[in-house]
Amino acid sequence: MIPRAPDVSVIIVTYNSAQVIIDCIDSIINNSQDVEVEILIVDNGSTDHTCETITHHYPDINLMSGHGNLGFAAGNNMGMEAAQGRHFLILNPDTEVSSGALKTLTDYADLHPTAGMIAPHLVNPDGTLQHSTFRFPNLAQAFFGFFEKLVPIDSTINGRYPPEAYQKERCVEHILGAAIFVQRVLWNQIGGMDENYHLYFEETDWCYRARKLKWNLHYLPSATIMHSGAHSTISNPERNSVLFAQSQSRFYRTNLGVFSYLMLKLITIIGLEYWAVRSVLAVLKGNLTTDECLVRLQSYHKILWA
Repeated sequence: MIPRAPDVSVIIVTYNSAQVIIDCIDSIINNSQDVEVEILIVDNGSTDHTCETITHHYPDINLMSGHGNLGFAAGNNMGMEAAQGRHFLILNPDTEVSSGALKTLTDYADLHPTAGMIAPHLVNPDGTLQHSTFRFPNLAQAFFGFFEKLVPIDSTINGRYPPEAYQKERCVEHILGAAIFVQRVLWNQIGGMDENYHLYFEETDWCYRARKLKWNLHYLPSATIMHSGAHSTISNPERNSVLFAQSQSRFYRTNLGVFSYLMLKLITIIGLEYWAVRSVLAVLKGNLTTDECLVRLQSYHKILWA
C-alpha cells in the first residue's frame, strides 16, 4: 500500500540560525493538529552550531547539510525537490507558527485550487502587523529606496499595501519569502526559485512568474505566523546592499525590460551620489569614522556596477 503523502512539507533554510531554529521547529510540531506535516531543513553552511543544535533536539529530523552556502533560492529548491507533501510551506528559521495556522492554510489551499501561493498573516514578536505582501517593484520604489526620507517606509508608493488591507482575504502581487504557502501543482508547472538570485528578490521573481502564468496569489488573515526579523542578514549591511542591488538589477533586466533597467541604473547613479555626499557629511559632523565611510564608498562603487 502506497503511504499517504503529507499534507504539508515545511521547508526551512538555515544559516547561523542556532538561536531561533528550535523555537521554529517546536512551533510547527506543537501546532500541527489535524494536519500531516513533514519538516525538511536545508543548512547553508552555518558556522554557529546550527546543525548540532538541531540534531541534539531532533535527531530524526530531515536535515540536509554539508553543501556550503547555496543561497536562499537554491536551498529552498533543494528542500522542495526532496519534499513529499501535497503543499509546501517555505519558512524562515526566525518564524513561529501559531495555533491552527497550518490547518487553516491547508484547508484554504484545498478549497482554492487557483491560489498557487498564499501569504499568512505575519506579526512581529510584539504582535503588531508585519507587511507580508507587496506590489511588484517599479521605478518609484527604486527611487524612494535611495531617498527614503521623502516618503514613509509604509507608504503605498514604497510598494506596501495599507494596514487596513490586512484585515480581509485578497489577491496580492508578491509575498514576503519569510512565509509562503505553495501548492505543489504550481511548483510542478513553474519550477522553483531562480538560483541566479543569491539573496533578495528570489520570491519576488517567483511570484512574478506565477502571476505571469495566471496563478492567483492570496493573502489569508486567519493564519498567523510570527516573524522576528532577518537575523542572519543584518551583520554586514554593506555586503547586503550590494547583493540587493545585484538582485534588483537582475529582476529588472529579466522581467521589466530594457527601458526600466536603464532607468533603474540612472536612479542608482543619482541615489549613490546622494548617499556618498551624506556619508562624507556624516564624517565631518563626527557621526561616522573615516574607515566606516570608506567601507560605505567601496560598497557604493560595487552597487554602481551591479
